[in-house]
Amino acid sequence: MSVLEKGLQYRVDIFDVSTDGRGIGRIDGAAVFVEGALPGDTVVAELVHIKKNYLTAKTVEILTPSPDRRESFCPLAGECGGCSLQEMDYEGQLRLKEKWVVDKLTRIGGISSPKVHPIIGMEEPFRYRNKAQYALGRVQGAEKKSQGCNVGFYRAGSKRVVNCRTCPIQTEAAERLAAVLRSYVKNNKVPVYDPVSGTGLLRGLVVRSAFGTGSVMAILVATAKRLPNQDELIMAMDDALDGDWYLESVVLNVNKSKTGEVLGRDCITLAGHPVIRDEACGLKFEISPLSFYQVNPEQMEVLYGKVGEYAALTGTETVLDLYCGAGSIGLSLAKDAKKVVGIEVVKSAVVDANRNAVINGIINAEFILGKAEEVVPAVFAEEKPEAEDAAEVPEHLADAIRSADVVILDPPRQGCQPELLEAVLTIGPEKIVYVSCDPATLARDIKFLVANGYEFKEAQPVDMFPHSSHVECVTWLARVK
Repeated sequence: MSVLEKGLQYRVDIFDVSTDGRGIGRIDGAAVFVEGALPGDTVVAELVHIKKNYLTAKTVEILTPSPDRRESFCPLAGECGGCSLQEMDYEGQLRLKEKWVVDKLTRIGGISSPKVHPIIGMEEPFRYRNKAQYALGRVQGAEKKSQGCNVGFYRAGSKRVVNCRTCPIQTEAAERLAAVLRSYVKNNKVPVYDPVSGTGLLRGLVVRSAFGTGSVMAILVATAKRLPNQDELIMAMDDALDGDWYLESVVLNVNKSKTGEVLGRDCITLAGHPVIRDEACGLKFEISPLSFYQVNPEQMEVLYGKVGEYAALTGTETVLDLYCGAGSIGLSLAKDAKKVVGIEVVKSAVVDANRNAVINGIINAEFILGKAEEVVPAVFAEEKPEAEDAAEVPEHLADAIRSADVVILDPPRQGCQPELLEAVLTIGPEKIVYVSCDPATLARDIKFLVANGYEFKEAQPVDMFPHSSHVECVTWLARVK
């Protein structure tokens, strides 16, 4: 084995890609993450960092391009940190993501030859996001005279904001509102937030676009409860939208935190309604600023259809929907269930979920505020929890949780907490349907469930995030008789 040195160049065959879009290969047996490389490439890579367990490098030359390599579709490729797979043909992206699911279930989950269906992709994988999350960044020098601030997305591995005037995966409505904000900051000399010093007023813009209705919500993120000339800004945003889109809500989100969280807890409705209204899966939804809602409405229909197929409800089952967000999964199942109980930690999302049940005339679904990993174990505890903020679960809902026939798990990227999985085992549902956006944590949790009385049946990957290194997957587990 040769002595590795930073700055030296090596020939590397790339066989995989990391979740941040870097190609993975080996140099003298050591794993190396190569910026600018794709699976199937053979590259000349310059060593940048030598870590204890891995190396990092950058591509200097592509000797043999991957058969899946193509020209970037975005002029900001290589600058913006999003769409890390955009230089890969879409069919190649789908094959790679399907492989990730199989590999993680096999290697981490310990499942030999898991039954994984071909991934379901999109016919037109552009303009698919209903939520744009723009960051704001200060500009220096000559740029400062021509524009007030950068409105866009972070550079990969950085907090530097790349000014993004157009994004092929966002809606045109989002792009127009971002353009209005640039002009507003420049004309009103609004101080942009600096995460290093913690100073400044305006720090972000989140745009939610309802594909089913055409309504748009603009969420302005700031460190104070009022913006200068905010009525002027609202009018300009309203004027910027036409055609298929209209401005239904403008919200000011107050975020003074220095932790890096995008949104704070306090929301002030500046104009219109405090929610955005959408239609999907044959249902009507009202979504508030902090509520989770799937970002790809076309693939959401596919995803929830698969959840319903795996749940295979007959009308006699009680369904427990954990990490339920605004209740979209549970409500889509309610027509075929005896009872649906959802649990969610975000208060506004629980309000949304219960209101959405009423809007759709669904009387057999109820949603509870609390952490799923605390609420579910608590219904089995002999004594009530002493914590002041512990959720009090009505006895009829506690009985429903304890006797659930089907449990839906849709946790955040880090997967389920061990205490929640233990509580699910105590319930002992006939079926578990696990919806995951991270194959690694999915496989970890499935390994635990399989080791404790459940059988992995099959999985269906769905490409919710084309051109990114993320993949959604629905998995069906059945209790061993």
